[in-house]
Amino acid sequence: MRRLAVVLAILVALAASAPASAGTAAPATPVTYRPPVDAPIVDAFRAPPANWNAGNRGLEYATEPGTPVAASAAGEVVFAGPVADGLHVVVLHDDGLRTSYSFLALVGVKRGDKVKQGQTLGTTQARFHFGVRAGDAYLDPAELFGGGPPEVHLVPEELRRPQTEAKERAGVARMFQGWAGRAVAGGAAAADWARDRLVEAAEGAISQTFDEALGALHYARALQPAAHYARFASAAHAWWKARETCTSESVPPPRLQERHILVRVAGLGSTSDNGAIDDVDAAALGYARADDVRFSYKGGTTTENPYGVADTTTDIRTSARRLRELLARLEAENPGVPVDVIAHSQGGLVARTALTDEAEPTDARLPEVNSLVTLGSPHKGAPAATGLAMFGHTTPGEVMITGAHAALPDQVELGGMSVKQMAEHSEFLARLSRKSLPPGVKATSIAAREDLAVPAGQTVLTGAKNVTVSAPGHLNDHGNLPGSSQARREIALGLAGLAPTCQTFADAMADAAVSGFIYSAETTIGAAAWAGGRAVDRKINDALPSPTVPRRYDHDQPR
Repeated sequence: MRRLAVVLAILVALAASAPASAGTAAPATPVTYRPPVDAPIVDAFRAPPANWNAGNRGLEYATEPGTPVAASAAGEVVFAGPVADGLHVVVLHDDGLRTSYSFLALVGVKRGDKVKQGQTLGTTQARFHFGVRAGDAYLDPAELFGGGPPEVHLVPEELRRPQTEAKERAGVARMFQGWAGRAVAGGAAAADWARDRLVEAAEGAISQTFDEALGALHYARALQPAAHYARFASAAHAWWKARETCTSESVPPPRLQERHILVRVAGLGSTSDNGAIDDVDAAALGYARADDVRFSYKGGTTTENPYGVADTTTDIRTSARRLRELLARLEAENPGVPVDVIAHSQGGLVARTALTDEAEPTDARLPEVNSLVTLGSPHKGAPAATGLAMFGHTTPGEVMITGAHAALPDQVELGGMSVKQMAEHSEFLARLSRKSLPPGVKATSIAAREDLAVPAGQTVLTGAKNVTVSAPGHLNDHGNLPGSSQARREIALGLAGLAPTCQTFADAMADAAVSGFIYSAETTIGAAAWAGGRAVDRKINDALPSPTVPRRYDHDQPR
């Protein structure tokens, strides 16, 4: 997350690109395909008479939960993530065809990955759907496995390249149009399953125009002068309530007296070897070295399964499922030993999601966690992420974000799934805000006054003990927060179930003033970048020679 502060400079600069000419149909390059799973087909391809009618635009397999799903052929991942509650992967192949792998339990790849034939893309739920598209036409996947002479499919040149993530998502959603009718003959279970898939498809088909409208509404509210004054009023009210229960500064920070297991969760842009969460002094808090583990974004611990920067930009829900599995394993291996989670930045959202049914809706049993402490976590979203999401809706933004990732593939992908999920108006945050932590979890959210990546006001977590600290001498407290002595004291108090340290009214108002200024500045920059990008889009569209030519740079126009 510390790298999100850097992107504010990028949001100020706008760049336009010349429109590309519409491509013509290009001959396909022969590609050999094979089934993605070894399981019986329970519903074969049935082309609907019309797009809105019932049918099955692919093959439906009866798979055991957790079955690995392999890439049918080599290609590039052009979509990997949720369409509402379902997880899907789309791979673009050299012949221009797109294969889709739908309703997965876990996804192990991300957009932009190059995959080989047979490479694992994720794991299944109880049922799995496999589809193939040539442009907007859905094909029978079984024809690709025949072993005879390859059938040539002409795909327009512009569709032989990755499209925007929103358009790739819409292609997945269209695959399940008209599924309601097929449930009639399938009984209640089939009806329920089909209804869920239909809801997912309908939600996934919501265009990025809707998301952009939500972002615009957010900016309209956030930039009102009344919103700035409301932050001071809220801070004053919180101080007045906290003064009755806060812990005196003269009280020494407690130390754990019994055995606890610590699970560290790092943030966006971290790796197995580099993360601000490592600066938390576990020994001073009372944890034994053998009981101190770090979560891997690839699953398990970093000792077992090292991860890189790219792994932190995947769907937060996927990361949360993996954390959930680790917590369940530690609980089973150490019965009766309390487990504490200390998370930094994005890691706080991963931990919150892991502790709710948002991570695994079909599993009613939640991990048993004694304490959750988050450090600089964007529980209300990050304005830098909001700015990136809104700027990315424009042509200059899409060009710059894509270009930045191509030039710096080892750095945080600014258009990555988790970055979008941290936008203040994202569907993910809206859903997570409606989820409560399990009863009995002692939750503490610690913010840094001079945090440029996640302003202090954005770390407030309902139901938790919220506190803001300052580490003097640092321009940006975000990365320095976990290792600061001030944070260590508040962590210790939180683990012991004590209230945060008492503040003076002047300190509370200073926290609100500094963090409020940071928030307002970043929000203004993000809104200006989005408005500038939209102005460039209008100029590009006005310059197109004919209104009959599809406006390639108008993101609201279907292809």
